[in-house]
This record gives sequence, structure tokens and C-alpha cells, in this order.
Amino acid sequence: EVIRREFAMGDDNPDQVLSKLLFRTAFAENPCRHPVIGHLDLFNQLSRDDLAGYYHRQYSPDNLFLVIVGDVDTDRVRDLVGQHLGPMTRRKRRHHEVIPSEPRQLGRREVHQEFPTELSRSEIAWHIPDVSHPDMPVLDLMASIAGGGRSSRLYRGVRERLGLAHSVSAYAYTPAHAGLFIVSADTEPEKRDEALAASLDSLRQLAADGPTVEELETAMRQSLSAQFRTLVTMNGQASDLGSNWILTRNLDFTRDYVQATQRVTQANITEAVRRYVLDDAMTVVSLNPPAAKGSAKAPAASRRDLAEQVRKVTLENGLTLLLLPDDRVPLVSTYATFRGGMLSATPETAGISPLLCRLLTKDTKKRSAEEVARLVESVGGSIGAGSGRNTMHVSAGVMRPDLPLAIELVGDALLEPALNLETLEREKGFQIASIKAEDDRPFSVAMQGLREALFGAAHPYGLRPSGSRQSVAALQREPLAHLLSETVVGQNGVVAVFGDIDASQAEELLRQRFETALPRGQAAFSGRPVGSDFPSLGGDPIELHHDKEQAILLVGFRTGGIATPERASLDLLDEACSDMASRVFIRIREDLGLAYSVGATQLIGLDTGLFVFYVATSPQQLDLVQSELLDEIDLLRKEGLEAEEFQRAKNSFLGREIMGRQSAQQLASQTAVDELLGLGWDHFRQVPDTIRGLQRDMIQATAAESFSPERRAIVRLTRK
Repeated sequence: EVIRREFAMGDDNPDQVLSKLLFRTAFAENPCRHPVIGHLDLFNQLSRDDLAGYYHRQYSPDNLFLVIVGDVDTDRVRDLVGQHLGPMTRRKRRHHEVIPSEPRQLGRREVHQEFPTELSRSEIAWHIPDVSHPDMPVLDLMASIAGGGRSSRLYRGVRERLGLAHSVSAYAYTPAHAGLFIVSADTEPEKRDEALAASLDSLRQLAADGPTVEELETAMRQSLSAQFRTLVTMNGQASDLGSNWILTRNLDFTRDYVQATQRVTQANITEAVRRYVLDDAMTVVSLNPPAAKGSAKAPAASRRDLAEQVRKVTLENGLTLLLLPDDRVPLVSTYATFRGGMLSATPETAGISPLLCRLLTKDTKKRSAEEVARLVESVGGSIGAGSGRNTMHVSAGVMRPDLPLAIELVGDALLEPALNLETLEREKGFQIASIKAEDDRPFSVAMQGLREALFGAAHPYGLRPSGSRQSVAALQREPLAHLLSETVVGQNGVVAVFGDIDASQAEELLRQRFETALPRGQAAFSGRPVGSDFPSLGGDPIELHHDKEQAILLVGFRTGGIATPERASLDLLDEACSDMASRVFIRIREDLGLAYSVGATQLIGLDTGLFVFYVATSPQQLDLVQSELLDEIDLLRKEGLEAEEFQRAKNSFLGREIMGRQSAQQLASQTAVDELLGLGWDHFRQVPDTIRGLQRDMIQATAAESFSPERRAIVRLTRK
């Protein structure tokens, strides 16, 4: 029953439905035409004997490999592996699974399907070779040039210049056997065909003229930079080694592959487009609103002491700088954050901060949006902006020699954005499109209902983070400029530069860019967020309706904010209730089989927050799920965590804390936000000791107070 709920969730997800439609249309014989999860009618026929037979055929030591990367004693690891896996005996199994050869596609294949959505989602695909083929480095660079970023041809042409798509991209899907070259676009229904035609024209132009030297060099740098980023974390290194081994049996495949990409020529790209992007061998699929289908090896240095080297500097205008040299990989992350985000919104201006952030990395007074994108991607870098619950930020990631450029561009985005009216209108359209996409996701709809129930419709945290269609459509340049001038000031911000830097040089570059040009101002949104008094809780469930197959149950509680004394206990409760060994998960999903998705999460604000238990189930089982979930929450209130789950949650939380500090990028954002919100940049160093010091009775006391029925709101989202 649990897996049946997973089938239903996949059928509600437009991206998954589109992907399945593409693969079953493009492939006639290859197993890729079948969904990874399988087919529901076949699944319903499975017996325990089928599962046992599969297990005994496949789960054999000669069909197993293990990758362990990190700060370990290798001899000890070998002993443990031998102790636990050595007793496994080799089993009889078929050693050579024969994968059918995919016949050459003769003719265009096109399928358009209706789906309850407001946007059209489309994909065009062509067959390409497997990952070991010599053309694959060429095809990956071709995908990058065509649709791999904001300076790519598809983005600049179809999205920015023609305004035909909300998003458009290209990528090469390259498994161990035959793959696909895919162009993907999200559009308004009436623009779908025009967007697809423009995308094809862009590829034909690439075939006719070939890429420029600048485009090819940009794609090469992006490939190199992406590989460096995979090596920053232990998980990334392990994943890289594992993928190399299972796909090619060559642990150095990624290194060899990246070297091959650096040898690709302009002529190689031109030849590849002409060879693979054929009009008579393409597959076109789309999902559309009803009645809108229309026509057709890394350093092993210890990471434990990195934080000891953080240098904190305060400029005369009040701006705080955090600097950390880390030369393990030649990457640098710049993260500039300011208090604001959702805190800056009112019901009339909901979505203003995300919209402003969309504009900051577009046109500046020095450069057009296209020039910014081309410049960043030409050095293999990235630049972005975002808005969260309590902050907004602009960030850039580059390789070591390009730090001056990163600081210049971050400064331009914050201090000299053009806020171009034409770009504003276009980005409003894109944000409204993302709101429509949120409306297609049941969990998002239910969570918005819960936020309003807990905080009220006038409180910033009760508003939809991306705004409403009406509020975003009404936003003009003046309130955006006012918000920028109020938010981006010295005393309201922190800039962190972490990575392969000389700290003194980085400090001097930041002083030159920000000390004079950035006004001092004052800390914004430092008191309780604006809004009406919180609504009363503990009443009847809120009933919401949609046209999807699954039902969502949320049980939420209003809690304390970021600095509440119960913060550590709430975080540990979140950890304990979120994993696949939690009592809630085991009871509802494993024992009763009532749901696929079960867990908990938090929204942590400055003065308040929420803690929510969630379940995705079927409409028929919603009442039973609610009864069982409330019983489990009540048991948690009365008894707290059992000894075993208490210790497991501690270990899991501490492990995540360590892994979350592996990369300079992760550490830069965490320390900057903690410093900005008053916790201190080194707050993360205090967290492990705080968690270790928690006792079970402290957890129980927090649960008893925080999860009382009087502080509760229940939201039920089900089919109309």
C-alpha cells in the first residue's frame, strides 16, 4: 500500500509524468521506456515469493560494491566490511543481463497529453550513444552551449529575447547504454508550439554556424568547475567513484572525461549537432492544461579546524565581513546576505522580495543581463540571488583567479541594479508562472493553508513566500527600489568570502567595493514582524480541496523562533520525526501501510516558527491517518523519545551538522546568516555541544508544551 501511494504521488507530479511520457515514446525496446518504479498493474500481481526470488537472484556479494570516503581508518574499515559482509555466500544468478538494442528511430514521434496544470511542459529528444562513446564529451558541451545556463543560446533567445518560455534548457541523458539529448521548456499553453519551433531554430543555427570560441571556452570551464564542485564533499567524492565504477568500471573515468572535454573543438560541436539533431528522428512530448493540447581525486586534509581561521571584520559603514581561506579545491564562494526576505512583505506586496532578487542578477548600470550571464559563465562561475524567511542574498561562485570579478558582480547586483521596466514585467510573468506551478503541487497548497492558520493572513509568515498572482502582477519599480534601499545597507548585512583566497586581498577588494558605496543605514526588521495578532488555534480541521489523486494531512504547531530556549530540543524532535526509522513513519507507513510520505519539518522565524507533521495518503484513508497521527503525537507529548530513538536522532543530527560544513559554500552561507540574525558567525560550533547536552526529559518537556492541542492547527487537502 505504501508503494501504491508512491505511484499516486508520481502521477500527481507533472515533471515525473512528462519524463515517463518522453521515455516510453522515445524508446521502443530499451528498458528505459519503463518507469523506474514499474507499472501498477504488474506491481499488484507481485507476491512474497516474487520478492524473495528477486532478492536471492540479485543480492549476491559478486553483484555488490562498497564505496567509503572520509576520515576513516582503512584497515579498520576493511575489518568491519569483512566482519559484516564476509559471511555472505555467492548465489546463483544470471551474470549477463541482455539489454535489447534500441532500433534506429525512423520518423518523428509526437505525443501531447492533458494534465491538471496551468503551464505547458514540453520536451524534444534525440537518441545519442552511451556514456562511453567518444562523442559524449562533445554532446555534453553541446548541451551546455545550447541550454546550459543564462548565457546559453536557448535561454538568451527563447526565454529572454522572444519571451516564449518561463524556463528552457538542454542536457544529455547518458546512462551505461543508449541515451537522449533533451531540450525542455515550460511555457504558457498558447506559446508552446512557438517556443518549440524557436528552440529547434536555435539548434539549426548552431549546426549552421557552429559555436563561437567564447561559447566553447565557457562550456569547458563550466564542465571543469562542475567537476571541482563534486569533489568538495565526502558524499560527492563517494558518488563520483561509485558512478564511475558502476557505469564504466574505471575509477578515473570522470578525470578522463573532463580531460576529453578540454580537447573538444568548434568543429566537433558543429559535426555533433548535424549528426544527432535530426528533424526526421526527433521525439516531441508535452503536458498541457485540459483542452489546450493544440496542434502538434580530492585532497584528504582535515576539515575540523577550518572554522578556527575565520576572520571577522566590520567596515566603517557597519557591514560585517567574514573571511575564510580554504585551499583544498581552487574555488571561492562569495555570499552577501541582508535581513529581509518574507519579513519585508505585506498582503499587498507579497512576493516582493523574490521578485527583487530575480532582478538583482539581471541588468545592472554597467552591463545587460546577457552580458552578466556571459561574463560569469565564461569563467565557469555562477551568480544567483534568493529570498528566504528572514533574509535575502546575492551569491557568486568562481575559481580562484576570478575572485575580483565575483566581488565586482555581487557589488553591482546589490548597489547598481538597473531594475529595468521591461525585465521587471518579464520576471513578474516568470514568478506568476512559478506560482501556477506551486498550485500543481498538493503539499505546497496544504502548507500555505497551514501557514495562514498558524500566523494569520496579514503576518509575513502567513503569506505565500512567492506572493499571489494579484500581488505580484501589481508590483511596480518604485516599491522594489524602496525595498532595496531599505534592506541593502551596511548595518543590515554580512558578506562572507570563503575558499581558496588570500584573506587580506579579499578584505581589500571588499573594502574597495562596499565601504564607500554602501550606505550605513540601520538594521531592518529587527523587532517582531508586522502583522495582526496571531489567530486562535485548537479548532476544527481546515478542509481544502484540489483535483489530484492524493490527500495531504498536516498537523502544525506554532512554536518559538530562532533563539527560543527550546530551539535545540525542537531541532532534535524534528530529526527524530523525519527519518525512516521514526515512530510516526514506522506506525503509519510500515505497520499500517497507509501512506508513502510521512515526516516532519519546521519553519524557523525570528520571533516565531512552526513545527509540522505531514502525511501523503489516499482520500479514503485520510480519517484513519489523522487518528493514528494524532495518537502518535499525543504519545510523543506524554512520553517523549525512547532511549534508542533519542540517541539515533542525536547521532543523525550531529552527522548532518558535520556534513553541512564540508564545503566552503555551505559554511559561508551558514555563518553569514547566523551572524546576521544575531546568533554569531560561530554559532554552528556551539550546536554540537548543545545537542550532546540534551537529556530525554528535556525533549519530553518541550514536546509536552509545544505539541499541545491548544497550539495546533490541522489542514486536510483532498480531492473535490
